[in-house]
Amino acid sequence: MTNNVNERTKDPHVCGLTCLGPLTFHPGAVGKKITLSHGNCRASRDLETFRDGLVFSSRPVKPREKVQFRVERSLLAWEGGVRVGFTNVCPTTAGPLPPLACPDLTDKPGYWALPVPQRDCPPGTMVSFWMDSTGLLCYKTPAETFCNQTDLDLSRPLWAIIDVYGQSTTVLLLGSVRRLNRFIKTSSCPIPRSTFECGYEDTPPELKKRKAIAERKLKQHQEDQSYNNNSQRTGCSKQDLCAVCLDRGSSSGPSVDIAACASPVLTGCLRNSHVSTVSADYLELSKSWMWSCRGYT
Repeated sequence: MTNNVNERTKDPHVCGLTCLGPLTFHPGAVGKKITLSHGNCRASRDLETFRDGLVFSSRPVKPREKVQFRVERSLLAWEGGVRVGFTNVCPTTAGPLPPLACPDLTDKPGYWALPVPQRDCPPGTMVSFWMDSTGLLCYKTPAETFCNQTDLDLSRPLWAIIDVYGQSTTVLLLGSVRRLNRFIKTSSCPIPRSTFECGYEDTPPELKKRKAIAERKLKQHQEDQSYNNNSQRTGCSKQDLCAVCLDRGSSSGPSVDIAACASPVLTGCLRNSHVSTVSADYLELSKSWMWSCRGYT
């Protein structure tokens, strides 16, 4: 077996029998709002949007190979956390990437993804995810371990998927590990050292303006509900502002009531209210986003 020196790090690394080889993000398959850096191990999404943050592994991974990454930066203006999953479809042959893992990819055969709740992946959190030998897709955070059965073909190559979605804006791919037995563990090549500071981003000025407009719409909606006291109160609050409304902006697209938000709380409020001014396409969009992946962000 030929030993190859890993040129991605200044530290000398020689691949041996327990090395799985390099693992980075695939430079040829990234979302429209993603920038790769740090040897293609760091993926950063544009702060002005919550979507278009898809990235894939640079090579297929094996069953039981645990892909590990760290959430480095987040933005509280958005809702939801990263999505993780796998696909049998080679990322470079899939055509233009859609904005979202769920439901845009998961509605297609050969893809499976799960959302990591935003409460479980603040900045500094390490997340690992893997496919086990029975077809279970699992992820693990310091807060929980969750698994879900998939129909992916384990006899075919599996590429890892991370959707840098919602509040999560920057992630660092740490590599992967795969245990062969109780005594032998294999791992990918080490990544370059990083001194990047984990934490929360400042909300961009334009996004602050859009958020203020959305808050005013929400306040007006609540006042209207209070005035028409013959229907149930929604109980929604400004902390539950919708990512869709903020992302679409106030100056473009159709006029939409704030109650059509994709926030899980607002969606629940919507189901329990008698709002008649919500456009049907926004309602369906919010439902599909909420329930396609375990029913919450």
